[in-house]
Amino acid sequence: MTISLEATPFATTGTSNPMSDTINIRDQPPPDADQYGYQIREQPMGTKKKIKIILMGAGASSLNFFKKSEEEMENLEVVCYEKNHDIGGTWLENRYPGCACDIPAVGYQYSWKIKTWKHYYAYAPEIWQYLKEIERENDFISKYIKLRHQIEHVEWDNTAGLWRLNIRNLGTGKVVEDNAEFFINAGGVLNNWKWPNINGLQSFKGKLMHSAHYEEGYNLSGKRVAVIGAGSSGVQIVAAIQPKVTYLYHWIRSPIWITAGFAQRWAGKNGANFRYSEEQRKFLEAKPMKYLEYRKQIENELNQRFKFILKGSEEARLAREYAFTEMSTKLNNEPRLIDKIIPKDFNPGCRRPTPAPGYLEALTATNATIFTDPIGEMTETGFIDHEGKSHDVDVIICATGFDTSWLPRFPFIANGVDLKDLWSPDQGVTSYLSIGIPTFPNTFSYCGPYGPLGHGSFMPLIEQWTHYIFAVITKAQTENIKSLRPRLSVSKQFRQHADLFLQRTAWTSPCRSWFKQGKMNGQAAIWPGSRLHFLKLMESPRYEDFEIEYWDENRFAFLGNGFETREFDGRDITNYLGCVDDEGRDVQPEFDQGLIDVLGGITLDDRHIVRGG
Repeated sequence: MTISLEATPFATTGTSNPMSDTINIRDQPPPDADQYGYQIREQPMGTKKKIKIILMGAGASSLNFFKKSEEEMENLEVVCYEKNHDIGGTWLENRYPGCACDIPAVGYQYSWKIKTWKHYYAYAPEIWQYLKEIERENDFISKYIKLRHQIEHVEWDNTAGLWRLNIRNLGTGKVVEDNAEFFINAGGVLNNWKWPNINGLQSFKGKLMHSAHYEEGYNLSGKRVAVIGAGSSGVQIVAAIQPKVTYLYHWIRSPIWITAGFAQRWAGKNGANFRYSEEQRKFLEAKPMKYLEYRKQIENELNQRFKFILKGSEEARLAREYAFTEMSTKLNNEPRLIDKIIPKDFNPGCRRPTPAPGYLEALTATNATIFTDPIGEMTETGFIDHEGKSHDVDVIICATGFDTSWLPRFPFIANGVDLKDLWSPDQGVTSYLSIGIPTFPNTFSYCGPYGPLGHGSFMPLIEQWTHYIFAVITKAQTENIKSLRPRLSVSKQFRQHADLFLQRTAWTSPCRSWFKQGKMNGQAAIWPGSRLHFLKLMESPRYEDFEIEYWDENRFAFLGNGFETREFDGRDITNYLGCVDDEGRDVQPEFDQGLIDVLGGITLDDRHIVRGG
């Protein structure tokens, strides 16, 4: 925006100007540039240049990004590539029997989309329907999402300041190219499922399924079923199918704590899931403030669980005693199962707790055989156990998890370095506060390594990650920034702190968990603190931790023509005094023009005039 000198008071013709004999402003126009060629950018400070964002994955993180970007951001072009046929991520893919969220449903929703749920722990179809309803209401697919498109190559072009991508259209097989200033990994961690490494598995002639690629609705009634895996999926499957099948075989390869799920106090009897009554749902719908209080009480319980993760704490001792008693009782005090299954060298919390009411009871059922030794091998008709005995089964379900190496399935390259080399087996994983990759410019991750992976609901975290990402993008827009790269030295210092602190927690104990890459003593890439600790740090970016490169030689070129965008876009230009808008909007007020007749000095007589101080 150019401000004309014609608007200045002394530039008006036909008026007497006492300074006119000594200076003529018109005759001395300001220079276009200084001696070095630097020129003022003729726009108000705060002007936002257009920036393009590419997101990978159309799950819960991207939906929040779409919604909030429409409300809070300007001049963004957003494209999202999703490999599946629809949105929803893990809640679209995982439809195995008993698949439910490990967080109470009232805590697993966006703050801007509150609903009443059918179950305390919502099942996968209801969660997916919640996400799909949001997509339909906002028309996100037509606006932003390209379904059945899988990213195959991502590389930073430093000259252009762009991420360049190759994406395969899974419908046509054609590879297309795209580019953007920012690339955001919103694909989550648990999306690349894997078969277990068991001899003969693929020779099995019966029904073979993975929990993350389950044939929804497949009838297990009257069948002999083998369930491999005792992680979060495995325990839910066993609990759900044991009453239905003719016979169940199940392997628990290492001790596990089957503890109360998150917010146990509000669950059903003995931690059971329950369906809300019609009266309860009507109560919540009719009393939104009571619904908020209910949600806050559950969240309050979630946020206090971090204390029992700390080794040696009183909370940890009580949690262990409680869990041992509960497990022993539900295992009918069977000595073999208690000895083999209940952990002796680590406390509850080493793995993320999963609500699976009925799982321990299923282990002692008359139609179940539980193995605590490795499988011998699979055959065409079933399996051979560790003693060499052959067993025939109709169905094998592999609940054996995902590739949790943190590495993408494609080359991801910046500055000539592929992420698989930066995060090599020898070097381990070094992230920047879970959200960034050291030395990789203009890229962020939802739920990256060293994030709060075992701390409760991801939904508040997703909203905070989004808030953080928006702050960085806005800075890049308004300050004409080419790239922001987390410093490697800073990221190493963060990892040093995290790795030392995590020795205080159950997360580094000798148990298998997906945030330790499924290894007994793997790198515990989890947040070194509580959930509130994380949320507080992520309130605003620490730009001192970044290497920042600008398109301008003078980084203060963004100061522009001396004005701020607020002065021209309709926002309140005296906002710093407070808001007078009835709806709390940041808009220029329509002032009471009659107020001057009450408070204007011109309305007073001479008695009120002050002369001489």
